Amino acid sequence: MRRFLRSTRGRLVLFQVAILAATSSLTAFVLFEYVSVSRQNEADNVLYDQWTAIANGLTLQGGVPAYAPGSLPETSSDLLVPVEAELFTRDGLLAQTTNHVMADDEVAAVARRVLATGTGTRTAVDATGPDGSPRRLYADEEVLGDVPVAIVVSRSTAELAAFVHSLAAVLGGGAAAVVLLGAWLAWFVVGRSFEGLRRFTADASHELRSPLTLIRTQVEVALTRGREREDYERVLRSVRSEVEHLGRVADQLLLLAQADAGTLTPLAADVDVADFVEELTARWQAVAAGRGVELVVRTPGSGTVRADPDLLRRVADNLLDNAIRHSPDLGTVEVRAGRSGGQWVIEVADQGPGVPPEQRDRLFQRFARTDPARGPRSGGAGLGLALSAAVARAHHGSLELAPGDGPGATFRLRLP
Repeated sequence: MRRFLRSTRGRLVLFQVAILAATSSLTAFVLFEYVSVSRQNEADNVLYDQWTAIANGLTLQGGVPAYAPGSLPETSSDLLVPVEAELFTRDGLLAQTTNHVMADDEVAAVARRVLATGTGTRTAVDATGPDGSPRRLYADEEVLGDVPVAIVVSRSTAELAAFVHSLAAVLGGGAAAVVLLGAWLAWFVVGRSFEGLRRFTADASHELRSPLTLIRTQVEVALTRGREREDYERVLRSVRSEVEHLGRVADQLLLLAQADAGTLTPLAADVDVADFVEELTARWQAVAAGRGVELVVRTPGSGTVRADPDLLRRVADNLLDNAIRHSPDLGTVEVRAGRSGGQWVIEVADQGPGVPPEQRDRLFQRFARTDPARGPRSGGAGLGLALSAAVARAHHGSLELAPGDGPGATFRLRLP
């Protein structure tokens, strides 16, 4: 337990469980009070209505109070709930229902107190039957001429008590289940987050450590003894290449962090799709030709898309860079753009080895490479597709690998 509390994961889970437990308990308590008080009020209203019905039926017959309809009602008029009623004057018991379970002396004591004070309980109170069963009782005075009559009504609340106990058990059990489920989910989610963070940190450290190690090694070797100007220039060019790589990785990590935080907001503008694709392929023609790859372009006659030109160029550059690097000598990379289903679709297709089926699910994860043997010098940092997918989502679009089992890969960018 002490080890659990020392870990960041344990403390986070415990904190979330504490909040969930407090929230669940408060919610259960509020629901219990609301429902139980409502049912209690309903039970009391039956007594108030019954007392009123009996009081309205009282008359004076020869100076003696009497209930005009005859025998006292045994149940409430609307809900047919069994209600016990007793009428008392200062001379003693005047009338009572046939079925009654309250002790006569207890009811008589309540009636004498009402007649002595001239006021009743005004609200229903808890009472107990001879067998210990729970009841509610209401008593008040009704004056006929100069003759006061104490009317005492009561009803069983055993059903209400059973309901309240069941309600408490259900709400308590529900709150406990919610806390346990929340604890499991918190442990699972926090664990996944920590594992993802650990893996991301390890991969990022590797990507940053490798060029830094190479820079330090080349500089140390260059400083061991005097060298020719050409040697120093070669070292500086190599260092510059590594610094540029570090800058690209840092820039991509920053954009991904903004995407995770929800702050990657495209600066949308109208982008002519045909001009964009033509300009893109023109910039990559020299690179493709140097590797013996032919670029083929298929664009629409006209049309614009609302997108951030700089972010859109990053996505297109990543896709073309991957396609050219993975294409065989004398291969072809095709760039296609057009409308489909109310969206703009930009596709980049190559004739390379394609993506193995087991790698497709993790293709857009950070630092993912389809060929584990490739390092940052040959395969980049493994952030390009993850960043491209984040940019597509920021534009309310998507980036996907088109299905296909044959050679080559086709990446499809969809933009609204």
